[in-house]
Amino acid sequence: MNLQQAMKNPNVAFESPEALEASTEFTAPQKRAILVQWKDQLEKLLIADEESMLRSDAKPGANADCLRRVTNMLTRLPS
Repeated sequence: MNLQQAMKNPNVAFESPEALEASTEFTAPQKRAILVQWKDQLEKLLIADEESMLRSDAKPGANADCLRRVTNMLTRLPS
């Protein structure tokens, strides 16, 4: 997998934030960049959720939980 694919759709490229953390394909700075992108995408999805634009197949609270995990991971990764 290349960095551009992972940056474009981190939620598709990785089953979970923990899968990205465990990956050996990317350096710590690359993982940080992917996580920042993932965080941005999740924040936008949460705004859409609040505006009742939630997809019918979406699990309530799943985006907020993933955002929490991504944010926690960002604090653990070296700069």
